[in-house]
Amino acid sequence: MKIYWKFPNAIWPSGLRLALITSFVGLTACTELSDMARSALPANASPETEQLAALKDDLDTLDFIAGEGQPVSIETNPSLTAIGFAQVATQPGSTLNEKRLLALRAARVDAMRLLAEQVHGLRIDATTTISDAAISSDTIRATVDGTIRGARTLRITPKGSDGYEVELQLDRDTVGYLIRAARGRA
Repeated sequence: MKIYWKFPNAIWPSGLRLALITSFVGLTACTELSDMARSALPANASPETEQLAALKDDLDTLDFIAGEGQPVSIETNPSLTAIGFAQVATQPGSTLNEKRLLALRAARVDAMRLLAEQVHGLRIDATTTISDAAISSDTIRATVDGTIRGARTLRITPKGSDGYEVELQLDRDTVGYLIRAARGRA
């Protein structure tokens, strides 16, 4: 799993960026789950340092759940569910039945995307431009990249007269496998 951070120079001075990176490297030396980074923070820690500690704790927890190469415990690894939605009228089919089938497929793909976000994370790129002391442009882009295998369809529900809802689930063993595969230890 890769985590990407983008720090615009105007918002994050180079000294602060260096301090954050140094803090992160220092925090990664803690390997036991009991040594939580948030509990080791000083009382006057900055919000950026607190966010970094929270990220480190989350990654350490994920490493603990993944078992560092050991089989993932069914008790500690949760099952994941996701619900995707799609409208029939917006589908490109030529007949109503074709549009319905395409809406079902689109809802399933939407649910798969949500499962991928839960397993592999979401990459966020954001850019804010300020001119004349006012925001002139604010852009946020989110991308997800990952593989989902073994998703089970729990239910397909018509929503109103023009939509479908599809709920998918990844069981505990599959989630563990996907986490190990993302780390290259499958």
